[in-house]
Amino acid sequence: MPPKKAPQKAPKKAAKKAPKHHDKKHEGKDLRRAYEHLGRLQVLDLSVPATVGTQIGTLTRLAQQSINAGEHKSAADLLRAGEHLAFGSLASVSKATKLGEELETAINAEYEHLMDKAAEHWERHGDERPDGVEELYDTMLEAASDAYGRSAYRRALEFARGAEALSHVHKGEPMRLQDGGATKRKKLKG
Repeated sequence: MPPKKAPQKAPKKAAKKAPKHHDKKHEGKDLRRAYEHLGRLQVLDLSVPATVGTQIGTLTRLAQQSINAGEHKSAADLLRAGEHLAFGSLASVSKATKLGEELETAINAEYEHLMDKAAEHWERHGDERPDGVEELYDTMLEAASDAYGRSAYRRALEFARGAEALSHVHKGEPMRLQDGGATKRKKLKG
C-alpha cells in the first residue's frame, strides 16, 4: 500500500494580495529606516547633479515634517524615493548591452510590476499628499519611462522604484499643539 501523502496547504496568494494596513508596532522600524536612508542620501548628495540635489532636499524636508507629525512610514518612503532618485540620476543613460533573453525578460517584468504598483498605490491614497510629492512622482515616472524607452534599464528601474516609494506617501492627520503637547486633531461630526 502506498504511503499517505500529507494534505496540501491552502494557497496564501489571496492573503498576500489583501490590502495591508500599517500599524503602530512598525513605527520604530520606520524611524530606523528613515535614519538609514538619510545617511545614505547624505553620502550620495556629494555625487548627484545640482537639480537632483534640490529634489532630494525637498524630499528630506518633507520627511522631516512627516517625522514631526508622527508619520514615520511616510518619512521612510520619502527618503527611500530620494535614494532611488539619486541612484537613477547616477546610472548610465546609455542603452544596456549584452543582456541575455532571460535577464531582459526579468527586467521587463520588474519594470512593469513597479509601474503597476506605483499606479495602484497612487490611486489608493488619492489627493492626500504633502505639497511637492505629486510633481516629484510625475518627474520620476517620466524619467523611468524615458530611460526604459532607451533601454537604459538600471536607470529606469531606479526611477520606477522611486515613484513606487512616493506612491506610498500620504498625509496623516494634521498635528496641533494643545496644553503644551502634540495631539492629533479630532474630526468634528455633523
